[in-house]
Amino acid sequence: MTDVQQVIEIRDPEINVEETMSRIRARIRERRAQAEAKGLDYDRLAGEGLPAVGAGSLGADFYYDLHQIRTNAESIWVSLAMRDRRIPVLNPLLYRIEKLLHRLALKYVNLLAGRQVVFNRATASVMSGMAHALEQNDARAKALEKDVSALQARLAKLEQTLGNGAES
Repeated sequence: MTDVQQVIEIRDPEINVEETMSRIRARIRERRAQAEAKGLDYDRLAGEGLPAVGAGSLGADFYYDLHQIRTNAESIWVSLAMRDRRIPVLNPLLYRIEKLLHRLALKYVNLLAGRQVVFNRATASVMSGMAHALEQNDARAKALEKDVSALQARLAKLEQTLGNGAES
């Protein structure tokens, strides 16, 4: 039994877990097919295939920060923040005027925030891609260092063999 099966126990006879999971899997397959038909990478759009927090050779802090960037890339939103002023006679009129002006300002601020969200998504995607490429390059460099060490050992062995053959 897997960890998930041990943690989640459903006792309601009306809920068919297998049927629900098969519908979810079918929906994921449909969306993957729709994305592929449009020439899109479903796993990248869904955020899969990116390095997990703490995985890889770049350090846990880097992956935590990258995860925070991806998580918060779309969290820019400015809401209406009004407070009631205690001016008895003019309060309703001043409140309405301030609210209208504040909504007007928010309209343009949120338009810019939307552009910032697009930039943040692109930046997070590029950073994830660069981190992945850096990990691959690091793995290649380690493999090359291992190969160089093996070749140096072979060369030393050959030089020793040739040196022993010349002495004889």
